[in-house]
Amino acid sequence: MDKGETKILKLKNLRPQDYANYSCIASVRNVCGISDRNIVFKLTNKTASPSIKLLVEDPIVVNPGQTVSLVCITTGGEPNPTLSWVSGSDSLPEKSVVKGGTLTLPAITSDEAGVYSCVASNNVGNPAKKSTTIVVRALKKGRFWITPDPYHNDDNIQIGREVKISCQVEATPPEELTFGWLKNGRAMRSSERMVITQTDPDISPGTTNLDIIDLKFTDFGTYTCVAALKGGGIPEISIDVNISSTTVQPSIRPSLSSGLTGSERF
Repeated sequence: MDKGETKILKLKNLRPQDYANYSCIASVRNVCGISDRNIVFKLTNKTASPSIKLLVEDPIVVNPGQTVSLVCITTGGEPNPTLSWVSGSDSLPEKSVVKGGTLTLPAITSDEAGVYSCVASNNVGNPAKKSTTIVVRALKKGRFWITPDPYHNDDNIQIGREVKISCQVEATPPEELTFGWLKNGRAMRSSERMVITQTDPDISPGTTNLDIIDLKFTDFGTYTCVAALKGGGIPEISIDVNISSTTVQPSIRPSLSSGLTGSERF
């Protein structure tokens, strides 16, 4: 047949005399000189489907550029299982190295993050499969906005009114995201008139708000939102926002310099 044919031999109520060598013979009766194919399977009282164990955490959180090694070992199976690695989204990265049950990913990138699975097969029962997820730390797409919005309204920042500065950053993993606020380069703490809040750290993108209650002249200045990851190893993102009575829509520059004057620094 064009698509091949499958034959199954089932043994029920095994007896000691059933432990033996079994041969599967495929034959086309020497058509066109094609010889028979023969596969031998040895059935013993120790024959068992494979079982495996991953010697890694799940998930694995790493910094870009790190070398990651995933180790998989067999814990059972007769005949001895064969181990292989697969990626959940695509084929393994080109630079990956597989040696036995160990998969090594040198200088990992964000594009290589995802699910990796170890598969064990010995033609007994179903293959065994264990998976882990690699998470590569990253900070990106920092942005800010002001309420009331001087960009889209004719209403400028006014003394005596409440002003809210919001800063948003996409982080991986989101639970490691931390924010800090500076005014004119000095660290700020939340107070009755300067209220700092942050959204649930498990929600992405993460957002922090600085509410300035009853704006005063002394509140004018440059406010900086600083985003970082607790695990370190990733450059911080800083966004500067200049609050004044003449706050106007910024000119757009590649560096995200803003005329609030908001700018993003890496």
